[in-house]
Amino acid sequence: MKTFQFADPLYIKFHDEQWGVPVYDDNLLFELLSLSGMLSEQSWTDILGKREQYREIFSGFDVNMIALMDATKQVPVFDSENKTPLSEIRLRCIIENAKSVVKIVKEFGSFSAYLWSYVNYTPIINKYRYGRNVPWRTPRSELVSNDLVRRGFRFVGPTIIYAFMQASGMTVDHLVECFRFHECVSLALMC
Repeated sequence: MKTFQFADPLYIKFHDEQWGVPVYDDNLLFELLSLSGMLSEQSWTDILGKREQYREIFSGFDVNMIALMDATKQVPVFDSENKTPLSEIRLRCIIENAKSVVKIVKEFGSFSAYLWSYVNYTPIINKYRYGRNVPWRTPRSELVSNDLVRRGFRFVGPTIIYAFMQASGMTVDHLVECFRFHECVSLALMC
């Protein structure tokens, strides 16, 4: 069953190809965390429409490159018609979060190892039949959020973290009737 018959093509592509697929690459995890953090101000459709622009601004979300950036000097400044899609606060936040990721990598070996430890290195498989049953946050997302905040991250509240966990495949929240449910469960079981 196609879940989003009338949705934006970029969103459909994201849902059909990436959302719920386990991600272990540090840079892609950081990209998804950064994009999820934007959900407090924008929809997934808006964010995905600007994704390539974000990748250009943030060197393909290379954590080490971003951690070396200076928000006032190295982030591209666009003219009034093509302004950066992010506020200066959000730009600084992504740079500061990248610096925190670098510290986590030194401590845990990778950002992936740190994040996946919260789910015992295996995706959580939920079996929701209706969208209204899917939570906005969970005790686990609160735990991850609290630790990230303690480590200096911003824009990582428990709702944002749960959206990130869904996007990065740490939790499989495709509805059981969705054609992606069984595909993502199969990928999760291979972990």
